[in-house]
Amino acid sequence: MENDELISEATDSLDGYFEVAVSDSGVFLKVFSPKGDGEPVKEPAIVTELQNREVKDYNLTLIIRTVKEATGEPVQIAPPPQPDAEPEVQILVSRDRLEANLVIIVPKRSRPLLLDEVLDKIREAGVTYGVDLDAVQKAFQRPGLRTICAKGLNPIDGTNAYIKYYVDLENKGRPLELEDGRVDHKNLNTFTTVRQDEVIAEKIPVVPGTAGIDILGQPIAAKPGKDITLPLGKNVHAVDNTKIVASIAGQLMIINNKINVIPIIEVKGDIDFSTGNIDFVGNVIIRGSVQAGFTVKAEGNVEISGTVSGGTVEGKNVIIRLGVQGMQRGYVKASENVVANFLENATVYAGKDIIISEVVLHSKLFSGKKVIVEGRRGLIAGGQVIAGEEIRAKVAGTQLAANTDLEVGINPLLREEYQTLRQEIKKVQHNLEQTQKALVILKAMDPSNIPKEKQEMLLKLTKAQFHLVGQTETIRNRISEIELAFEEMRYGRIKVMDVVYPGVKIVVGAHVKPIREVMRFVTFYAEDDDVKVGPYK
Repeated sequence: MENDELISEATDSLDGYFEVAVSDSGVFLKVFSPKGDGEPVKEPAIVTELQNREVKDYNLTLIIRTVKEATGEPVQIAPPPQPDAEPEVQILVSRDRLEANLVIIVPKRSRPLLLDEVLDKIREAGVTYGVDLDAVQKAFQRPGLRTICAKGLNPIDGTNAYIKYYVDLENKGRPLELEDGRVDHKNLNTFTTVRQDEVIAEKIPVVPGTAGIDILGQPIAAKPGKDITLPLGKNVHAVDNTKIVASIAGQLMIINNKINVIPIIEVKGDIDFSTGNIDFVGNVIIRGSVQAGFTVKAEGNVEISGTVSGGTVEGKNVIIRLGVQGMQRGYVKASENVVANFLENATVYAGKDIIISEVVLHSKLFSGKKVIVEGRRGLIAGGQVIAGEEIRAKVAGTQLAANTDLEVGINPLLREEYQTLRQEIKKVQHNLEQTQKALVILKAMDPSNIPKEKQEMLLKLTKAQFHLVGQTETIRNRISEIELAFEEMRYGRIKVMDVVYPGVKIVVGAHVKPIREVMRFVTFYAEDDDVKVGPYK
């Protein structure tokens, strides 16, 4: 019974207590009165709590009254607490004004920061272009995080004009690589050649730059591209002020940063592994010799100071200061004339004349017009000499009766062309006949019902017919020209100023005369289906 009384007494005696609430509306105090013998709330306890909570500007009188009344109702004893610090918005603009960084710093007891305030700060910093709202939002949500809140537009600099080459300058001097991977050391691409009217290079024009804009909204100028003048040298010209075109065929050379076309290739020494083969559209001058196995081809003239020793030379006119040692390999071929000092075991072709100063030994000569061997010795001994119109020499054959064939009245080049043309005209005429037969069938069809593919075929065959007719006419005209030349060759002559030895065979057109005894100062010609002999004149 005594214990129950003690519990009842403890329950009836409670100390008074208080509550302090701090909100945006103010600081509120609730004081509750004690029960029974409990102790009431004392003002110093409330003041201590307010100080701990950093509440200032409280109304002490109101606190005393509230403590005295102890109603438990909230009483505002102080205004809302003022923040101790302002939030800080830092806008850092880069030196080139192409980027802005954003950092938001919110100290403790700082007032709340609004997103619009951040955007206002950005505008106040002058940043008006390239603002990244997502980056701003991220910085706003995570104070202390640095973000790139704005980016400018970089300018795009212009591109300089430059020269684009349409010929290969990089592989100059490199051996030609064959399909099987081996390297042809005789073809070194030593010279770069171009043809007349060939486009050598082109100026790629300046590309203007594009202006940028910084984050402050100001334009940023782009660097303009630099223009260049066309590097025009000799024998080239400009087309449309951009293309560099060869005025002549020749060797391309870059001299003093200008493009030149030189009509001559000059080689100071021999044509050998140091130079490789030459294939040129102009003239070629060789101060040395052409060594065995190497080739010189030119559309212009070829002049050789030394010899051709087992090599191959082709050109318009070929002049060899010393001579040709054929070595049973290679040849010399000219569309017009060949001039040399001597020929030995050589093969020589000329569209017009072959002129040799000293001797022709055991060689094969084919000339469209004349073969002239009338130098100090003027000897033709061994081999075969064929000319379209005339052969002239001082001495033909040797005392040892070396087999020497001299033939005139036949142009071997024309004869070969003639035979080719005769075969070609047969093919063209056959194709023309087939085309005309097909056209007859197609033209017989009803034009209103002819299928589209047949119409296209009719058009193609009509064009083909015109082409074949023109081709036939061209071939016939050339055949007529060659036949006329053959007729003129009937009057071919072989003239020997000094002596003709036995072993020489004379052929004039279709007539043959073997020489069986020494003959002097003679001219051979065809008459009355026979080879006649007359005086040299």
